[in-house]
Amino acid sequence: MRLRVTGGWLVTPRGRLRADLVADDGVITALTEPGRAGPADEELDVSGLWVFPGFIDPHVHSRDPGLVEKEGFVHATMAALCGGITTIFDMPNTVPPLSRADQVRVRAAAHEPAWCDFGLWGIGLGAENLAEISGLLAAGVVGIKLYWAYAFDRRTGALVQEPPGNPSEVVPPPSTDQVMDLFHCVAAHGGLLAAHCEDRGVLDWAARRLPTPCDGEGLAARRPAVAEAAAVALAVEFARETGCRLHVVHLSTATGAALVRRARAEGVRISAETCPHYLVWTAADARDARFKVFPPLRRPADREALWAALEDGTIGSIGSDHAPHTAAERALDLASAPAGLLGTETMATVMLGEMTRGRLEPEQLASRLSEGTARIFGLHPRKGTLWPGADCDLTVVDPEAPWRIDQSRLHSKHAVSPWDGWSGRGCPRYAVLRGRLAMREGEPVGEPRGRLVTPTMGAQTPAEGG
Repeated sequence: MRLRVTGGWLVTPRGRLRADLVADDGVITALTEPGRAGPADEELDVSGLWVFPGFIDPHVHSRDPGLVEKEGFVHATMAALCGGITTIFDMPNTVPPLSRADQVRVRAAAHEPAWCDFGLWGIGLGAENLAEISGLLAAGVVGIKLYWAYAFDRRTGALVQEPPGNPSEVVPPPSTDQVMDLFHCVAAHGGLLAAHCEDRGVLDWAARRLPTPCDGEGLAARRPAVAEAAAVALAVEFARETGCRLHVVHLSTATGAALVRRARAEGVRISAETCPHYLVWTAADARDARFKVFPPLRRPADREALWAALEDGTIGSIGSDHAPHTAAERALDLASAPAGLLGTETMATVMLGEMTRGRLEPEQLASRLSEGTARIFGLHPRKGTLWPGADCDLTVVDPEAPWRIDQSRLHSKHAVSPWDGWSGRGCPRYAVLRGRLAMREGEPVGEPRGRLVTPTMGAQTPAEGG
């Protein structure tokens, strides 16, 4: 099947181009002068619109399997697609976690077909599954995720923020020597190690000294910025020592951003991601459990430092950290509720709103939501680009359209969103997945076609590959 996309502006990290795009059997085959593409089986007229490489969300918690009362893969991928995302990476803190190579194909088969393409994260549990890391990478996970401050409950197979009282029932957070082993192992097999950077000792120190939080600033004090800084600093040195490719997820602090920037300048193989909520809100905005997230929302100075890091390339990727919970859990008070907020369906819309407010250029958005993410995770040039030979994944944007987020129209299982009522200008109008229209005006089109995508081992980060 041949698709012609005509009349729009193609947006890439290197500039905007007025051209038509042609795809054959789901792969981009040509960029032509407007009106010169020739006949096609289907035509998508995008006059007046901007065509981005399909947006990628590298940080989604579908909760599937094991916690599907909270979300589920069908809901998560539909929500992503309806928000203009064409590929997600699903985090491994499911029940059971994705900790062994033999689980990868089973998990993928259970999830296919999805509403968008997807990659799978593997989990690093220290000594508990160190022998499985090479197999996970060979099986095609996009990377190994280290939850540095989290324990693992042997009874339920779940990650836990606070370990149970009986030590025999829990695998404690990995010790420093186990983390060093993990860095060496991932490096030896050409993989990428992503770290949730909060130091467990600092968190325990803060919990002993501070009262139970009742507002966002209290929550931030219980998980202080120094917890992130300490973990990032140690991770940088481990990456420097081992040569491991390191990716810092949901970066939230000015100090963390400065550490990443300096490490990149010194040649450490490190990349970083932040999330829309850290770029828009601060701790003072966390009015209720809808805003509870770990790491927590920070100070205005941290927010501005993250914008600076996003603009200068220190932060090369944006992820939603989509982590749904039930409506009943969302109704709990800030101290009792579990951490995690709704995000994948609203991520692109919020960031486009920030773009039209002048916080970043369209070319920068094309990098951070598409090409930069694809490069970090070894999917470029198959994903993240409009160049011939790439999958024809497109996010088509109306840069002038006003929007107001209404959580009743979101597609997650429990659509309780902190973004409810947020408004702006510039939103996704269409999404094309491998040459077929898959989303129109915030609703899915046709049947789910999404499939597993796997990285090229030993991929370059943007710092190394340009």
